[in-house]
Amino acid sequence: TNDESAGNASITINLSSASAKEISVDYTTSDGTATAGSDYTATSGTLTISAGETSGSIIVPILADAIDENNETANINLSNASNANISDDLAVFTISDDDLGPTLSISDVTTVDESATESSFTVSLSQSSGKEITVDYVTSDGTATAGSDYLATSGTLTFAAGETSKTFSISTLSDSTDENNETANITLSNATNANITDDSAIFTITD
Repeated sequence: TNDESAGNASITINLSSASAKEISVDYTTSDGTATAGSDYTATSGTLTISAGETSGSIIVPILADAIDENNETANINLSNASNANISDDLAVFTISDDDLGPTLSISDVTTVDESATESSFTVSLSQSSGKEITVDYVTSDGTATAGSDYLATSGTLTFAAGETSKTFSISTLSDSTDENNETANITLSNATNANITDDSAIFTITD
């Protein structure tokens, strides 16, 4: 396992015992969940282990980014050995992410007319992420009453990797009563793969 900011991954190739002969073996990298060109630099070549030595190292450059993402893997394959047999031709190395996750927020105050029938609200991420992010939302009464001024609403928003905003709707209920403007609340909770910096919003229903 190597941190993405490490610069290079060093992978050791071992001999079962020393040999009086020079030994060589070809190696090449291939993608696992990591992608060559964005997570690491594709690498291939021939490793030579001198007579009497029992190991050699392969260097694979690691590429850092600013995206919060899952740890990723790449492979090293061995082939075409001379003066030795290959007993294990595949290594998997893990590139561990070191980026901070994004934060979630919802706009503080929104005003909707009671005759609007349905209004949309937006939850935003501070930055895109390589991970899927979820967050729950639920409405609650302020001076407005669910069932007479608006419909109680709850659910879960899912941000696919790369998305930075999601919307949901709340239905407002119109009546013929002359009354003060009223408020209801929206609360965010239970976020996965992100932190919530602003967990509540007040929306005003205008008469």
